[in-house]
Amino acid sequence: MESAGARDRALDYPSDMEVDVLEEEEDSNCNAADHLEKADEARISRDRSMKRTSTEKANTSANAKKTRVSLGSSTQLVNISPHQRVTEFPAEYLTVSSGKLYCEVCRTVLSVKKSIVKLHITSDRHSKGKETHQQQSLHQQRLIQSWEQYHQRHSLAGTGLSQAVPTEQSVRRIETVTAFLKAGIPLAKADYLRPLLEAGAERLTFSTHLASYIPFVLEVERDKLKEELKDKPFICVIFDGSTHLGEMLVILIRFVREDFEICQRLVRVHVLAKSLNAQQLAREIITTLSTDLQYPSERVLAMVRDGASVNGAAVKILKDALYPQLADIICIPHSLDLIGRKFDTDLLDSFLQAWVALFSHSPASRLVWQNLSGESIRSYSATRWWSWWEVLAQLHRLFRHVNVFLAGLQSCPSTVAKLKRVLEDPDEQIQLRLQLAITIDMGKPIVQKTYLLESDGEMVVDAYACLQELCSAAAVENYPETIATADDIAGGNAAAAAAMVTQAKVFVAPAVQYFRTKFNKQGTPMFEVVKLFKAVRILCPQQARAIGLTEAHVQALRIVPGISDDALVGRLLEELPAYIVAAEDAVIDDTHRRLRWWRNQVGLQAWKLAARIVFALLPSSAPAERVFSLFEAATSSRQACLLCDQLEASLMLQYNRGHISLL
Repeated sequence: MESAGARDRALDYPSDMEVDVLEEEEDSNCNAADHLEKADEARISRDRSMKRTSTEKANTSANAKKTRVSLGSSTQLVNISPHQRVTEFPAEYLTVSSGKLYCEVCRTVLSVKKSIVKLHITSDRHSKGKETHQQQSLHQQRLIQSWEQYHQRHSLAGTGLSQAVPTEQSVRRIETVTAFLKAGIPLAKADYLRPLLEAGAERLTFSTHLASYIPFVLEVERDKLKEELKDKPFICVIFDGSTHLGEMLVILIRFVREDFEICQRLVRVHVLAKSLNAQQLAREIITTLSTDLQYPSERVLAMVRDGASVNGAAVKILKDALYPQLADIICIPHSLDLIGRKFDTDLLDSFLQAWVALFSHSPASRLVWQNLSGESIRSYSATRWWSWWEVLAQLHRLFRHVNVFLAGLQSCPSTVAKLKRVLEDPDEQIQLRLQLAITIDMGKPIVQKTYLLESDGEMVVDAYACLQELCSAAAVENYPETIATADDIAGGNAAAAAAMVTQAKVFVAPAVQYFRTKFNKQGTPMFEVVKLFKAVRILCPQQARAIGLTEAHVQALRIVPGISDDALVGRLLEELPAYIVAAEDAVIDDTHRRLRWWRNQVGLQAWKLAARIVFALLPSSAPAERVFSLFEAATSSRQACLLCDQLEASLMLQYNRGHISLL
């Protein structure tokens, strides 16, 4: 017959199977009996504490969870150690930290209760965390291999890299340098953050030595680009220059993956002492594509550029030398922005210049305006498309506050006096208001289409429709703000108001004529661009359904490099009936779903290939402008002398963020 002590010890240490079963029973207990169970637990806990020896108490983990175990009519408390859960779930990245159960991939503390652990490891968050952890581990291994190969290829004498530095320590330093470059943080600040960065990690070094790792970081990024382009998809090249210490040339590529994800990559940043001529620019592009990326010329679809003459001459050289099939796409938003410069509004231009200067030189003026009008003054940027129109739109909307604002302003007396002279002259004030109103009416649709076309989506199939809408707007001459302003000035005199509207139209007539000549004149480079945009619109299922697809529309796609092949055109014609049927049922309420629609198509392989080629094109060189914005935001005048490789690595990491680097 068992003694009472033996029975107590048996209850203290049940088998694993009993614990699992009883934990499940515990989870299913009804809430109505909770107060009775808690009282029973307290009594049993007191009894067990009296029976335990000092040795048993010492062996009990202070952080273990006490689990209730019911055997027959008795209830006992069982100590479940976090280490036991780690053993039970070996492949789930669980560990023990400070005596608690911790998930390394989710970075969270867990309860040791089995049902909670099971719920956590089956969650989407944990699954994604495991996938990310595995990718980071793979990236770490590749980084170590790349560093060891780099170490062997290059002589490290004089580079600041010690042969005695362990590989793990070097990798930690590389990761630190990469993070600083990606964030656009000056590397010199690593000296101030060093105590924090070294906490619980490998030892770093001074920023002057960390800079020696920059060439390797840049090489790794270039290798990743080559790996991403190993299947040689059709690419579109975007290039532009900016005046940074002479000239800063940026070159980007754009392509579409098989899963219809649009990818844009910054592949070259070159800082030069002076601006390039056409031959030098063409040579830089050829070097980047053929030498650095080793990309076949037949897979290059188009060059996207602004309207600068040197860029056009460079593209002509490229077509004659290596890329005969190349499409020359002139940036549509840039061309639309030029329309605003054709407005014949000299008085408004002079007023706007003084208005902008008033706020740019006086913070007090900005505060007074905000307190009076309830809005912050719109900022003007000489490099941002149509920013001057945004300033004028606010001025027109809040014009009633201008006289009161200028009357009470104490700062910038000379600028205020210049503005007052215009407003105090009755004739000039009428001219100013009419010019302001017609500029808002004429510019509004152009600004909207400019901002729409400068996006990074598949706007190439919408470009022709946007231009057609602008043509219609110019023909209709719908000027509501001008009519309202003329009525207000005329005081109800319909004839006088009509005369003012007619006068206002004269101010924008040169801009209308420029638009029609720019986009509709045959034989010009822009006319060929418009023809291309008109042909590719059939890759939008909604537009294909609206225009009614025919064989002629398919044949028109030959203007697109990559689709001119007879075999591909023949396959497109074979699948044309199936595409027409699929397009009839297409429901697409935004541009992103258009890509998803193409990805989900099964039987339209030729059309899917054509869609990938077309969506690699874009009607704007805005991606290059965004690189310049990144540069302006991430650097200051104190960093004007950045080394070229540091600048290039930093901008590549920032622009290609989330696509190339896992760091």
